[in-house]
Amino acid sequence: MMQTEEDNKRIVSVCKDIAKARNIVAIGIYGSRVCGYARKDSDYDVLLVLEDFDEAVRYYYQNVNSAQFAVLAVDKKAIEVDAEEGMLGDFVVGRLISPYIPVLTQEYLRAREVETKRRLAREDLEDLIIEYGELARGLVINPEYLVLARMRKRAKAYPPLKYSYVNMLQTGLREKNMASIIDGYLEALRDLENLKILKFDGENIVLENSYIDDVLSFKTMKKVVNILEFNKKALYAYVTHGRAGKVKIDVATKELASKIKRELTVTINKQEIEDPKNYLFLKTEKGLVNLNERNSITEVVRKIRSGRKITVNLLAGALNEVYLVEVEKEKLVVKRFTDWFNFKWFALNIVAYGAKIFTLSGKARLSNEYGTNRLLAENHIPVPEIVYINIQDRLLIEKYVEGKTILDNIKEAITEDNLTDEQRRWALEMGKLIADIHGLDVTLGDCKPENFIIASNGKIYVLDLEQGERRGDKAWDIAEFCYFSGHYGNTLTTGLQQFIKCFTEGYAQRGDKNILRKAAELGYGRVFIAWTPMPIIKGISDILRSA
Repeated sequence: MMQTEEDNKRIVSVCKDIAKARNIVAIGIYGSRVCGYARKDSDYDVLLVLEDFDEAVRYYYQNVNSAQFAVLAVDKKAIEVDAEEGMLGDFVVGRLISPYIPVLTQEYLRAREVETKRRLAREDLEDLIIEYGELARGLVINPEYLVLARMRKRAKAYPPLKYSYVNMLQTGLREKNMASIIDGYLEALRDLENLKILKFDGENIVLENSYIDDVLSFKTMKKVVNILEFNKKALYAYVTHGRAGKVKIDVATKELASKIKRELTVTINKQEIEDPKNYLFLKTEKGLVNLNERNSITEVVRKIRSGRKITVNLLAGALNEVYLVEVEKEKLVVKRFTDWFNFKWFALNIVAYGAKIFTLSGKARLSNEYGTNRLLAENHIPVPEIVYINIQDRLLIEKYVEGKTILDNIKEAITEDNLTDEQRRWALEMGKLIADIHGLDVTLGDCKPENFIIASNGKIYVLDLEQGERRGDKAWDIAEFCYFSGHYGNTLTTGLQQFIKCFTEGYAQRGDKNILRKAAELGYGRVFIAWTPMPIIKGISDILRSA
């Protein structure tokens, strides 16, 4: 973005109007216009730091000469405590992690930027030591690892961020934006070098043995603390976002719909944030060895499919560590079950608190996936065939199931005034399938529409069983499937209503109608407010209640 003097005057004028009698500490702009991927109608995203701002954090929207300004006003003490401790879940200082342009008081914003990046770098380096243990003594880390690792973590805790990160790192923009981000990190890393946490090795960094010793001596305690800290920060970010968004309902609805649309865009287009492990290496006598997960997965697959050409790709749209492996004409799915690096579940535990608790342990999730798969297979419920399991490495390999997801069926149904016979049939079959699973006293736990595949043999296969368990909450499965289906529409269309009705009819034929009614309770519906518009949640709830 070419920042002109006229632009700065307009931004300062808008900020003064918002500040009124309060003292302005600093002003900066961030977002799509700074990073270079803005549309013509994109907002001017502005960060305004004020002295003695009673509301702490608040969004303001102003239109000036057809230009929309989205101003995030924040109290000086609030941004400082967010930078130092992440007390607002990095909701405010997250704007300074990405590229930004200072308009007023550059020194102040730079200090907060470096302070934030110093804290985040230290957290991410500590996480690496906990993950790799003694291997951390040989780690060689390119600073770009810290940028990408933090992007992935933040995007998994707050999915709409993924759209921003994918776009700012697209071809043609990556070099400029990454250089802007890295600049602050390098200053922060020099500070950590002075603290004897790391040292520079050319353009890369290596960890000091004394720091590794310190982290490993409290490994279990630090692991638990880091999990709790991430939970807390993710919660603070959601709470802060809610407080900051005190705007009219039409503005809030527009913002929510926009974020859902952007999130779907990167998923549909199979866009992913680059794997940070591309920038992580181990020292060997032959030089540096890249720690990209795909390399180790290739070695594992060679043990069971030796002598064949193997290609490994991240499975698009998956939030877990899931890879699609092609061995000549055979396709396999490789899933690695880590513990606290899977931040999707932390975010879900926060928003689902009181309605559902998700299993976080990698070992427990592997156990759930394997055990539930075997139990369903023995009872003739279609599931992927397990090819290989390694408890030590927490690795599971299954045969890839070709077909169309139930989610694809729902997306088509949402646009219809009347469902086709085929769409009705699949909605009924889905209801029957989940009722059959519940009839075994098994629950799926992660019962989203994309976890069901209509295979070429005409059967619906159940995927992603890591949250499966015996004697779980059956109403949660129903609520998640139905309310998450509504996530893909902006209104409660006739097609969506018919799909949900057919689904409930199918379930009622083989299951307990009381479970459908329980799923209509407010405690379940509120969990999905972040993903699905409230009018759709209410409409689906009414259908479930009338079952």
